Formats: sequence, C-alpha cells, structure tokens
Amino acid sequence: MSSEQVEELISGAGDALTRARALLLHPAPRNLDIACSALTIAIGRITELQTMLSASPSRELAAAVVGLREEVDRISRLLEHAASYHVNLMQCMIEASGVHLSADPCVESARCVSVDA
Repeated sequence: MSSEQVEELISGAGDALTRARALLLHPAPRNLDIACSALTIAIGRITELQTMLSASPSRELAAAVVGLREEVDRISRLLEHAASYHVNLMQCMIEASGVHLSADPCVESARCVSVDA
C-alpha cells in the first residue's frame, strides 16, 4: 500500500467528517440525513485505512489518525446533542398538543393483540 493511497484515505475521511460536523451544527432532519451519508463515507474510508495499517503508523500518519479520532469525538458529541434536541422538541410538541401518553406507549400497545380469523 502506497503512502499516497493512505493519504488519500485520510483526506477523504477527514473531508467527510468535516462535512458531517458542519451539518450537525444545525440538526434539522434533512441535515441529519445528509450527515449520515457523509458519516457512511467516512466509516468506509476509516475501515479501509484500518485494514491497511496493520503495523504501527509513522509519526506523520499517527498524527493524522489522532486528528480523525478527535473529529469523530466531536461528531459523537454533536450527535448526542442532536438526539437530545429532537427528543426535547417532541416532548414540547406533545405537551403543547394536550395529548397525555402513558409512560411507555410501546408497552401499552403490545399488551393487546387482536386476531381476526
């Protein structure tokens, strides 16, 4: 595996992660969908990179890999915040609608089964 191919994988993964992070700063549903596509690209490149780097990477390469790891950590935090934001938004919408749900609507609906024969 050439160093040029490794650099291309690192660059591609970094670009995809940067795009995902930028989209996650504004966690609208459309942005989340696009960010997922970018993350899929990044995951593919990082997975390919992991299979190529069975030995210890050079110092330069190690620094680039650490940079990717830091970007993944930032994105992880943004995904957590986006999830919290959407959960809170749904709770506010439910409260504003005046609908009262049981503690766990999935469990309630699972208790009753109707079979027509």
